[in-house]
This record gives sequence, C-alpha cells and structure tokens, in this order.
Amino acid sequence: MELRERELYRVKRIIKRIKIAEIAVYLGCHRGTVGHFENNGYPMSKEKIQKYKEYIDNHQGSERL
Repeated sequence: MELRERELYRVKRIIKRIKIAEIAVYLGCHRGTVGHFENNGYPMSKEKIQKYKEYIDNHQGSERL
C-alpha cells in the first residue's frame, strides 16, 4: 500500500471512529502493529492489508463530517 493510500485509510478510520485496537483484533495482530503500519509504513502481509482496507470500507460506524 502506498503512502498516500495508507494516509487516506487512516483518515477514513478516524472519521468512522474505528479504534486501532478494534482493527487489531479483527486482523489478529497487536494494536502496535496497526499503528506502526499507519504511521511508519511498518510491513504487514498483503492479506492483512486487504482485510484492513475491507474492514474500514465496510464498517458501519458513527461517521461525522
């Protein structure tokens, strides 16, 4: 995932009020792994990146504008 795309998904996650810990449980990894991935480009498997994106895209949370 490129830097720009990663930044966009981080913003989407924040807007939808999805916590890092929530995604970490879904992915089966530590919340630090997700945080490092979003901020520093920490490597994650392609499968986890795909699940990360799908979770954010499909999450029905309390969105605010």
